[in-house]
Amino acid sequence: MKSRIHIIGGPGSGKSYVAAKLAERFGVLACNLDDLFWDSTASHYGVRADASERDRKLAAIVSRDGWIVEGVYYQWLAPSFDAADVIVALTPSIWVRHWRVVRRFVLRKLGRIPSKRESLAGLWHLLRWSHAYDRDNLVRAHRFIVEHGRELITCRTLDEVLRATEAPNTALEPAATVPPVFG
Repeated sequence: MKSRIHIIGGPGSGKSYVAAKLAERFGVLACNLDDLFWDSTASHYGVRADASERDRKLAAIVSRDGWIVEGVYYQWLAPSFDAADVIVALTPSIWVRHWRVVRRFVLRKLGRIPSKRESLAGLWHLLRWSHAYDRDNLVRAHRFIVEHGRELITCRTLDEVLRATEAPNTALEPAATVPPVFG
């Protein structure tokens, strides 16, 4: 079993869901990197947290024996990538991700799940950014991870992530390149 797991993926890829399931299964802390990146005390969503405070919180997390962090970010996460037992990229199809993002937005607006003060314009921006994630951000994140001497394992489902994290040696082959996923 791997006890220090870093999960990346586009919006709606299932990062939070997979992190929660792994945290429950392995009995470790799960951290959504949005909680470090965005200022939760700001009056509106979209205000970045102070970088030194964000980095201090990340250092506290990765100093633990076991943890799972998940988010779309990569540039400020070298400490997490360096400390991780395994780094996973969740890559369901873009259409699955879009459906999840829209569904989550509607559920937040209906008050069924906690809201992050999102707007319809913000939803549109997120969908556009998500559509470009695989060919832009994921490729750059993969390059960043490889430059830090690490491997990135691509998974589409929770079952694939479980195989990658429970095996003594990584059960899935590391990605030589991360191809764009368009559907």
